Amino acid sequence: MTPLRLTPAQLRVLSKIALGKNTDQTADELLITSGTVSVQLTSISRKLGVSGRAALVHAAYATEQIPRPERDTFDGELTDIEIQTWRLIASGASVQQVADVCRVSRRTAREQIKILRRRVDAANDPHLVTLGWRYGVVDQSLADMASGCSSQLQ
Repeated sequence: MTPLRLTPAQLRVLSKIALGKNTDQTADELLITSGTVSVQLTSISRKLGVSGRAALVHAAYATEQIPRPERDTFDGELTDIEIQTWRLIASGASVQQVADVCRVSRRTAREQIKILRRRVDAANDPHLVTLGWRYGVVDQSLADMASGCSSQLQ
């Protein structure tokens, strides 16, 4: 199913979220209320058919609704667990789903995510997704790893 196109206002909101801005920062920069940001994100979620800010950012990049970040090379080496965790976050996985797939405790999964964010200098999970696209860790082939399968977003 092809997702619905986002409005210019929704694209502005999601572009800020993709850069690691939180609700209040996004509202301040766009001169709108925090409530408006939340309403826009809910509407974006319905249009793209995914939930969670990280998954929204990924879906918007995958469907080319927001400009993809310029490709770059990560200065360092990533472990298989880091790559898997990164992709799971982009697919919208919860901490518990990351824990289940990686076969670790919820606490360990939460710590893995925090360490990964710190390592790549991501402000939050949506920003981590943007950096994943930048470094080629995440791409349009990734749609739903959280359920253990990968499918193509159209």
